[in-house]
Amino acid sequence: MRTIDIEDAGAVLKEMLVNPDPVDEDIVINAGNGKVLGIIISEQAYAFFLKKVESEEDRSDAATIEEFHRTKV
Repeated sequence: MRTIDIEDAGAVLKEMLVNPDPVDEDIVINAGNGKVLGIIISEQAYAFFLKKVESEEDRSDAATIEEFHRTKV
């Protein structure tokens, strides 16, 4: 993961990042032509996202193991 110090961010981005309730306030960075370059999410949203991804990976792994045991000779 790449990181940046808050002091290296521009004034508008700094203001958005220090929002007291960032969970529902993701930040979209546009290229100027409407193309999305990136999205900044809060630490809480990132933790939630990782938990969901790990849960799905666990479910997929369990299904793979189950399939392996069914086809094992």
